[in-house]
Amino acid sequence: MFSNNGLLFLQAVTSIHAGSGSELGLVDLPIQREKHTDYPKIESSSLKGAIRATVKATVEATVEKATQASRLQIVFGKESAENQSDAQAGAISFSDARLLLFPVKSLRGVFAWVTCPLVLKRFNEELKLYRQESNLLTIPSGEGACVSSNTLIVNPRTDRKQVVLEEYTYSVQLTNECQELASQLAALVFEGIDNGFSDRLMVLPDDDFVDFVTLSTEVNARIRINPDTGTVKGTALWYEENVPPETVFYSYCFAGNSRITNQEMMKADEVLSFIKQADVFPACFQLGGNSSLGKGILRRIWR
Repeated sequence: MFSNNGLLFLQAVTSIHAGSGSELGLVDLPIQREKHTDYPKIESSSLKGAIRATVKATVEATVEKATQASRLQIVFGKESAENQSDAQAGAISFSDARLLLFPVKSLRGVFAWVTCPLVLKRFNEELKLYRQESNLLTIPSGEGACVSSNTLIVNPRTDRKQVVLEEYTYSVQLTNECQELASQLAALVFEGIDNGFSDRLMVLPDDDFVDFVTLSTEVNARIRINPDTGTVKGTALWYEENVPPETVFYSYCFAGNSRITNQEMMKADEVLSFIKQADVFPACFQLGGNSSLGKGILRRIWR
């Protein structure tokens, strides 16, 4: 039974390949996606496994290795057990990491972080459900697209303001609601980081947002080279999909009392405090494939 939770934001520092296995379509190795929305996601099993591996490596490098290793098993559960009676579930769980912000190339301002009302409403509903929050994100009213500043607008001095994303042109409005939303998200996700987020937020219609998160991910051709000849090795050519850098996901970490009876007892608050320690779960970790290529680096932000 989980009695406490923490809100976890994840910002892609590099391209991320949280794979869903091989397929027979145009992309051989696609990313994980929600079935009903087609939004990119990171499944809870992938997220928890990557976090556990990171925490384990961090704990093994500490002075209090034995104590922290014991707490690692209490929090995440035993990796293996010789018999069923010795098995133990962990005291922590993660929800699927859902998409909040997605980067798209812009004619002005280099790129925009885009989101949509459906994503924002879902985020607010989860805040109310899991955390009983009353301070929710502002959702811009009205139809069409809106922006938080003139940074993305190609013709800021005219009445008909437009933004060009990829090859699509949008008529947009510069609204106070979008500016307020940008300030709220900057405080939640990018506090202390000077990346111009507050000037680069754009809220798109729901259907247009789906198009970008479906069609504007990175698709890279990969090939295996024979080291002896320097030529292609067999037919080893494949296409691999990645979530681009700057993408922002969010997940909830649910904590309960530890289940083990013959070791240290940890309450839900202590479990959550353990995982939130920077010397246990560092601010940057790796998730997904291609770690040897420098892929999969995520920045984590607790709220």
